[in-house]
Amino acid sequence: MIDFHTHILPGMDDGAADAAESLEMLRTSFEQGVDTVFATSHFYADEEDPASFLRRRDAAFRELREAYANVKEDFGPIPTILPGAEILYFPGMADCEELKPLALGTTGLLLIEPPVAPFSSTMLDEIEAVESHLGLVPVIAHLDRYCRLLNDFSLFDRLSQRRVLIQVNGSFFLHRQTERFALEMLEEEMFQFLGSDCHNVTTRPPCLGAVSLKIRENKKSKKLAKLNEVAYNVLSFS
Repeated sequence: MIDFHTHILPGMDDGAADAAESLEMLRTSFEQGVDTVFATSHFYADEEDPASFLRRRDAAFRELREAYANVKEDFGPIPTILPGAEILYFPGMADCEELKPLALGTTGLLLIEPPVAPFSSTMLDEIEAVESHLGLVPVIAHLDRYCRLLNDFSLFDRLSQRRVLIQVNGSFFLHRQTERFALEMLEEEMFQFLGSDCHNVTTRPPCLGAVSLKIRENKKSKKLAKLNEVAYNVLSFS
């Protein structure tokens, strides 16, 4: 599996505090069947410019690579880590050329985090314009979270009418209140990408192994296989 949403880089945001925690998260992910993760640290345009973010991200990657090199022989394998970012929506982002290096690796996908507020047409128009203006395909991060927080599961239908892709979190399948809806959305192919949105190894750990098991238990293995096929096609054509 590919994990499209993680906070696995050390010291970048509210995710892994240090390289040791990053490595534990990566080992857990690998043991769950994940072979590739995107490191999607938070990017807030009102707090930092993209160039500064990229410098910090490069430093975090170096720190993690060095830490793994020191323990690799005894530690065991970990997933391949690809760069990315979780970009909080801001007005004008569709014309911000500096966001291009924050795409998910070389996939041409840009992971965008809307604010926790009703999804206005103005905001959705701007997100949709990212493709025509920047040449990147917008992916809405953890749409399931907004459905729950805003008590508005019609967001899946609204976004299906837009030129955007959708990522959901593994917790969507693991919470009793949303499990049924998650399986229905999977059956109807209402989203394209899965992410653990893992932040640590305790309260928000990697979880895609449990998600895979839940989907198979509900006899939707073919839908999971199709979802994985889409993910690997995106990666192979990048």
